[in-house]
Amino acid sequence: MTTNGTRDVCAVVDAHVHLHACYDPDAFFDHAYFNLAHAAARTAPAVMRANYLFMTECESDDYFTRLHSIAVGRANGHADWLKRWKLRATDEPESVVVEEVGHRRLYVVAGRQVACREGLEVLIIGTRQKFRDGERIRSVLDTAAALGVPHVIPWGLGKWFFQRGKLLRELMREYRKPTLFLGDEGGRPGFWPYPSHFREGAEMGVRDLPGTDPLPFPHDVSKVGRVGIRVPIALDEQRPAHSLLRVLSDGRTPLDRFARLEPPIMFVRNQFAMQLRKRRPPPPSGAHA
Repeated sequence: MTTNGTRDVCAVVDAHVHLHACYDPDAFFDHAYFNLAHAAARTAPAVMRANYLFMTECESDDYFTRLHSIAVGRANGHADWLKRWKLRATDEPESVVVEEVGHRRLYVVAGRQVACREGLEVLIIGTRQKFRDGERIRSVLDTAAALGVPHVIPWGLGKWFFQRGKLLRELMREYRKPTLFLGDEGGRPGFWPYPSHFREGAEMGVRDLPGTDPLPFPHDVSKVGRVGIRVPIALDEQRPAHSLLRVLSDGRTPLDRFARLEPPIMFVRNQFAMQLRKRRPPPPSGAHA
């Protein structure tokens, strides 16, 4: 325990998480805890680590508000949404604690995912501010930089090729600072080489903040927590988001990456399913939580 009421821990972080409507929420947190604990098992004992999920929600989703409402006692009909896991509020509007029987614990931090006009995405971590898809990426990066929170341009199949790859290099040069990251993700198949943009980014000081990016299929809930980083922090239990984001944003602490990437068969299966999903008509308005 440090002198200011914090304790030194190893934060184990999945930095790109979606809680999709097709997931059982208890199973979502079960898999997240198991996978993050597995990633840290040889690094620190359970009492000396803190497991984190960074929510990166699309424009039409806001599961974090549901979690926060339950945590602060304003459940609005969702009090029984979780059966085994319980929610506890913190002193921050951007974080909640999820616990099961007191000994398994996850810190959940709010964030958004913005699909930009140029075909790239931006993840904005540690904010509940809403963003609209279709904005120019420079406008989104300007807003994220003004908020002073970590923001990530995540890898996606085919998204960093050709003109978008050139644009990505320009953005790294223009916006490089400790709060700008690239982001590897769990949908990258194991046979796909680590993209060269990560090496180029590292040379500029733009680091890799990876996460799983689970897809909206029931089977994909099992991969939450398989990709991320380990980093030492001084944890304030009532301000878990601040405790971690402060360290990520200063740019001085090394990030220890871990990853269990997609098996080839699952990669092909998911890509085929996503193409079918894109061809479906959009859901009725209000269908998302």
